[in-house]
Formats: sequence, C-alpha cells, structure tokens
Amino acid sequence: MPDRPAVNDWLPAHQDHLLYTLAHADESIEKACSVIYDYVRADPLRLEGRIREGREQVILSSIAPIPQSVPRDAANAINELRNALEHALSSEVEHLMGRSLELAEAKAIEMPIPKGSAELARWFKDKRRGTLTVLHADGTLGKRIAELQPPFGTDEDAVHPLRVLTEHSNLSKHRKPAEYALRLGRIVPDFDVDGLEAAVYADDTPMRAGDVLASVPRGTNLPMDIWPHVGIRRPHTGKWVVLSRELLMLEAWVRTVALPVLIVGTSDVEPIPPHLDTSRAYGTHLEALSSAQPVPAAERLGLRLAGSVLREQLPYFFKLALPDTPAAEVDQYVANLSDTRALEILQRFTNISQRGRGEKSAIIYLRRLFEAGN
Repeated sequence: MPDRPAVNDWLPAHQDHLLYTLAHADESIEKACSVIYDYVRADPLRLEGRIREGREQVILSSIAPIPQSVPRDAANAINELRNALEHALSSEVEHLMGRSLELAEAKAIEMPIPKGSAELARWFKDKRRGTLTVLHADGTLGKRIAELQPPFGTDEDAVHPLRVLTEHSNLSKHRKPAEYALRLGRIVPDFDVDGLEAAVYADDTPMRAGDVLASVPRGTNLPMDIWPHVGIRRPHTGKWVVLSRELLMLEAWVRTVALPVLIVGTSDVEPIPPHLDTSRAYGTHLEALSSAQPVPAAERLGLRLAGSVLREQLPYFFKLALPDTPAAEVDQYVANLSDTRALEILQRFTNISQRGRGEKSAIIYLRRLFEAGN
C-alpha cells in the first residue's frame, strides 16, 4: 500500500499559515493541560468520614478552586481551531478563483455549520456568494464543505466534531466562558471488599461539596484512590466531558480530517504536525515543518500523567527485583526514565507477569533492565 503524501507534498504555499495557527492552538492546549496536571496532582479534594445507617461514608467536604486560566486557555485553543478552518477556506477560495476578492465577497466566506440539509442548501444559494462559484453546491469547495458536515437528523449530529467545535466557540466568543468543573473519574480501592458502594454521576452532574463518594459496611478498613478530572460542559447537550479529551478530539479532527479535506479533498494524507515553538522565527515554512513534532499537547499530558503514576509504582517492583540494591539507586534510576519509557517498561512487565511462570520472568526482566542501565 503506497505511503500517504507527506505534508510538504500536499500543503501548498498559500496554506502554510496553518502550520503556525495549529501550533498556537497546541500551545494554548498545553497551557491548559499543564495547569490541569499540577492542579490534579496537588490533590484538590478534601474528604471527611461519616457514619450513617451502619455504613462508613467518604464525604467530599470541599474542592479546591480550578485556576481561571484553564477555561480561558481552552477557549483560546477552540477559537484558534475554528480560525484555522475559516482561514483555510478563505485562502482556498482565493487560490481556486485565481484572483483577489472584493471586500463583500471576502466577508461572505465562512465555514457553514447548519442545523439541517435545507439550511445547508440555502447557504449554497446565498446571493452574497453568487460570484464565488467554488462555494456553490456543485463547486469544488462546496462538495468538500458538504462532506465535512455532521450527519443531520441522527444521534451522531450532536457529537460530530464540527458541531461540538462550533457550539463551544460560539459560547466563548459571543456569550460567556465555558462551564467547567471537577468531575469524578474513577474510584480505585486497594483491594476488593463486599458492600462497597461508589458514587456514580450522571453526564450532566459535576462533583459538589457534600457528595457521598463511597461507603462501606461499618468497621471496614478500605484504603482507596479517588481520581478526579477537569470537565467542560458541552453547551448544546449539557453533557460533561473530560476537558483534555475534548480538546484532543477537536484538535485531531481539524488537523487530520477537516483541513486536508478542504485543501486537497481527502484526509488520506500525512497530517500537519501540531507541536511547534512559535516563539522562534523560521526562514521558511519548510524550516518550521522540520522542527515540528507529531504528538499533540493533550496526548503529552496523558503521557505525563501516566508517567507520574508509573513512577510511584515502578520503584516498588524494581525493589522486589533488586533486594540487595540500595533503595536510593533504584529511585534515581526510575526518576531518570522518560514518561514514554516508564510506560513501556510497566506494560512489558505486566504482559510478562500474565504468562506462565510470569512473575519470575518479570522480575528477571526488571533486573536485567537495571543492570543494563536502560
């Protein structure tokens, strides 16, 4: 199967601005995610115990405020992603028309997000775009725009990336900042116990002070980890979703689907890389492209979170494998591992452990890694 076209083979010079717009969106996502990471790792939940009706309950007594930069950096990223669509469309209209546009024509260019097929048909026939034949229903860009629309009248319409992006950006640009709150991710007990009842939140309900997060029969000692996440509320459905995942989903769709389809009519191309230091000056977009990195900010946050959790678990397993090695040496070895490498080691260790005679083989695997220093 042939390789997909490389970015510098399909991204034309008149669209090279997208490399920097996407990188700026990624920077905003990284800012939001970094604050979220520090906030969650600082343990924002304050808990207290209570005995009620023969059960010991874990009560959420208070929640540390989420820093105000989070929703604003998220809004900046969302608006930049929508800007990328609008800018790409405008540049492509001018390129395909082969001329500079009149002011009225330029003002009539927009990425439509209608509520249904009839509304989309009216958009294509709007007299303001009468001279822009590439935007007509049978025009080159008209066909590409239609391909990117949500599946009108289906359950998938409300969750389609273009619909979600539009609703978020309309709210933050024209009405108010997004609603955001701390949500319960999961409760992980240290061991199984009969009678454990853990809180379950509906999609439209955030965590509140006074909530009962978990309960066990009276007299039961059950240590547990409570993992929260920062959520954002979708304006059009009221559903709470994980903020970092929402940003990742929108960024990925704009970068890997929408922009390629608008520009070359297919998403079967190598996507524009998301991560680039825009504080640096680049002589050409090819120079910038060679410096760009492929992992988006929200995924980097996931690696960072996974890495931090793994660093708490890996020393324990390495110390089992190396009982005669000073604990400080083991701790230093684990601290020097990258997030990606730490994740690879734990996944490999887990896979080996699950095979026949796996525990012994897994211990040998860790010992050899340590002795080899890799």
